[in-house]
Amino acid sequence: MNNKNFFGITDTILFLSIICISFFGLILLYSATNQDIDLVFRQGTRLGFCFILMFMIGSININHIKMIAPYIYIVCIFLLVITILWGHDSKGAKRWIVFFGFSFQVSEILKIAVPLMLAWFLSLDEDKNFDLKKLLFSFLIIFLPILLIIKQPDLGTSLIILLCGGITIFLGGIKKKHIAYLLGSLVIIIPVMWKFFLLPYQKQRVMTMFDPTSDPLGSGYHIIQSKIAVGSGGLFGKGFLNGTQSQLEFLPERGTDFIFAVFAEEFGFIGILILFLFYLILIARCIHIVGNAKNYFSKIIAGSITSIFILLIITNISMAIGVLPVVGVTLPLLSLGGSSLLSIFIAFGIIFSVNRRN
Repeated sequence: MNNKNFFGITDTILFLSIICISFFGLILLYSATNQDIDLVFRQGTRLGFCFILMFMIGSININHIKMIAPYIYIVCIFLLVITILWGHDSKGAKRWIVFFGFSFQVSEILKIAVPLMLAWFLSLDEDKNFDLKKLLFSFLIIFLPILLIIKQPDLGTSLIILLCGGITIFLGGIKKKHIAYLLGSLVIIIPVMWKFFLLPYQKQRVMTMFDPTSDPLGSGYHIIQSKIAVGSGGLFGKGFLNGTQSQLEFLPERGTDFIFAVFAEEFGFIGILILFLFYLILIARCIHIVGNAKNYFSKIIAGSITSIFILLIITNISMAIGVLPVVGVTLPLLSLGGSSLLSIFIAFGIIFSVNRRN
């Protein structure tokens, strides 16, 4: 299929894949929210805004995006400070800024802003070796926002941003000996974090992952109900609007963290395979764009975005089936949420911009 540059859309297959998954996400939300048409309409409005933003970013030259990458990062850091000082307090956590009645989670945008900043920094002297000095400065870029996000507190998003930054550094050409240093550091850092940084409820989430039945009505409730929903879907599922765990409201966070469990219960294993097929097509097109990237910055940022997209899918599904602890990661293009949706569409706008340059 010939690619056309229409409002920043430079890959028709990728664009159609995004539309199909997003549209199905609205249908799934209708079921997950017990037929709340107002909530689905609000999500549809967010989608419309995000598509317009994606068109705009996709029509920008990737070199211009590279130029403003440090400013995007600095603005996000400033907004994180604002969030800690004057953010909306919900259940003891300050993670949202409220603008004119709209709540906004800055940490979601940092999943893209941190890789952008790293790609900009690493491309400044791409001809030089990836030395220890460059590695240390890269980690300064990553850990500055992470320390602020931990203060909110939001350990789950902090870990995701750490992985996003790590992916970008890996794609930037880190040396094998530096990887060995990092792995050795993790052996020291993980016990220290467990002892001094993790809050009691965060430790409980990790322990619950190994044995959800130890606290079936408390920290293990989410995972138990999600695994029941996924398993009860069987081969063909119970049918649209017929999932007992979701419709009878046994399953918490049905529209956000555990929307995959709703999908699996209603559409079964065959439905999951079809969803994976659409995701696979989307990822394959992104990998194709990465392979054709014309410069160092484009290759790093497009590769990082593609890898991060895969990471978010794997993390959310692993949460739903009890392989990973619940860390509050949404399923891309399907879950309810404005900030996470915005970050995903900004990422796809950058992908289209890279392909436009190609």
